[in-house]
Amino acid sequence: MGAKCCSERKNEPGKDKERKSVAAYGGDKKRAISIGYHSRGDDAEKFDKAFETNDLKAFVSLLQSKQVIESFEERMHPWAEDPKTVGALAGTQLAILASVAEKDNPRVKDDIRDAGALPPLVEFLKSSEQDRVQTAVVALSFLTAECPPNAVAAYKAGAMPLLLGHLDSSVAGMRAAAATTLRNICMESDEYRKKFADLGGIKGLVGQLQTSPDPTLNHADVQLEAVLNLQDIILDEEENVIKEYAQLAVKAGAEEKLRKLMKVDDDEVKSSAEEVLQSISGA
Repeated sequence: MGAKCCSERKNEPGKDKERKSVAAYGGDKKRAISIGYHSRGDDAEKFDKAFETNDLKAFVSLLQSKQVIESFEERMHPWAEDPKTVGALAGTQLAILASVAEKDNPRVKDDIRDAGALPPLVEFLKSSEQDRVQTAVVALSFLTAECPPNAVAAYKAGAMPLLLGHLDSSVAGMRAAAATTLRNICMESDEYRKKFADLGGIKGLVGQLQTSPDPTLNHADVQLEAVLNLQDIILDEEENVIKEYAQLAVKAGAEEKLRKLMKVDDDEVKSSAEEVLQSISGA
């Protein structure tokens, strides 16, 4: 089962909704060119050298670094914590490179995987340090988007149960980015999708349908992404409802939440919610 990207959906009935990343760096491309930070030590020097040469393997080797970063000249991301160590900064740089992949270097996501980044980034999800966890979620959201080999690699590294644990994060961006990364993984295999459902993932996605606005995010984008994530999980490649998963969504309270979304101001959110409600009705 292969994932369908946004451009493919635009030519399908009811599939003309554009996904907007909830983990984006605000479209500020200069962040991929210069990072102003203050740190002293060998790892900072190694990072600077890797930055100058765009050495992906060096960034990956630095992921384990615990060398402290003293400060940044400006905030790195709208909702994720600024990296507190060179290791988290290396993860952030990989995320930035992946985020601009479509325009700058379409192969960079594959190159990042080939450099060995996926397993250590998944390990970040186990950290007690929030900057590392949030860096991992942001990076994985970009790396798995429209890149099936990365989605498979993330699953094999054990990302699914770890990401599921962040669907109820207190940080709205974390919840949304984790949900979309899980969607990206599930699209690659019926086995992955079933595992997701067995772990309670569909209930977690339904929970994303009703969230409070967050000043760091466009609320309509968050709502639309939540609806589309659920839609992708309950429909197969032929757009047929997978009854088992639709029933789990109904049991989790999706119908009531979708009806509420049909009353919001955004037309895309309303129409998408109506489509999904129709899909699960009578499941």
